[in-house]
Formats: sequence, structure tokens, C-alpha cells
Amino acid sequence: MSSTFQIEHNRLFGELREVLKTDIARITGKANGGRSILFVYPPEDDDAYIAYARENFNSNEYSFIDLRTLFTEFVSEQGIEQFQENYKEFGNEVFFSDNFYEETFFCYIIKAIENSYQMNKIPVLVHTGAIYGMGFSNINIMEHRIVMSAQLPLIAFYPATVDKDNINFLGKQIASKYRCIVIK
Repeated sequence: MSSTFQIEHNRLFGELREVLKTDIARITGKANGGRSILFVYPPEDDDAYIAYARENFNSNEYSFIDLRTLFTEFVSEQGIEQFQENYKEFGNEVFFSDNFYEETFFCYIIKAIENSYQMNKIPVLVHTGAIYGMGFSNINIMEHRIVMSAQLPLIAFYPATVDKDNINFLGKQIASKYRCIVIK
């Protein structure tokens, strides 16, 4: 564990716990109508933050959705040959597309989130960097009708650097702070 984790994790997790104590109406009010929490921390401490959360957040209340694992499942369900063929023909539309929505990775993520809600658990997205370059981002997930109408918040763990008011993933992609409460 880096010293950054040692110093910051108590503050960040304390803020997260405080937000989670509030009702969904207050979260929605503070999140511009959204129902999500963007939990930002240094990228070099990604594993430490996720491990801490898994150890300290009750599995009866939270459902951790590892996007790396989910992507592997998505490809496996199709079969690698079929996935490769689809990717060759449709490119990034296999990840996010209005034309083929039901067959996309984005839809697969939304179904995992919906399953969490159906079990009355707060979905926690981890390893969100897995979606980088797929043609969609956290904001697309946060603005989806299932998330926007849920009675529980969505938490997205987001390893990023903070430069003044900007939250940068890989030093390039600036995270949207719309539709979510940002903890940084």
C-alpha cells in the first residue's frame, strides 16, 4: 500500500459512508437528478481501495461488479470466435450501440446493475478503467433509466488524478461530474 492510501483512505471512505447514510432523494438532489456516486482515488492505489471496500462493505448490502471480470464473461458467453467476428464487422459497436443494444457490453453491464437492484443491493462498479476506449463512459451508465429510477445509489470506483476541478482518467479523459455526487 502506498502512503497516499494510508493518508487519504480514511477521509474518502468516511465521506462515502456519510453520503450512503442519506436517503435517495437527497442523493438525487445533490447529483443533478442522478443517483450515483463517483468515488475518486489515486490510480496507483486502485487495488488497495477495492480490497478495503470489499473487506469493509457488507456483501448483504453491496454487490461488487468487477468490469474486467464482466467483460471476460461477456466474451465467453458469445464465444471468442463470434466476438472476434462481430468486432471485425462492427468495431466498437459491440461495446456500445443503439442499433445492437441488447448484444452490447454496455447492455451486459446494465443487466448486472439491474440484478444488484433486484437483490436490493447497492451496485459498486470496480475496475472501471476496463471500459476506456469502448465508446461509452461512466456518465452513460449513470444516466441509464435503470440507474436513474433506482431506489438505491450506484457507486463507481474511479481511479483518477485530480487537477483543480478536473478529474482525469489516464491523464486524458475528463470525468463527467453531472448526475453524480463526487467524492475526491
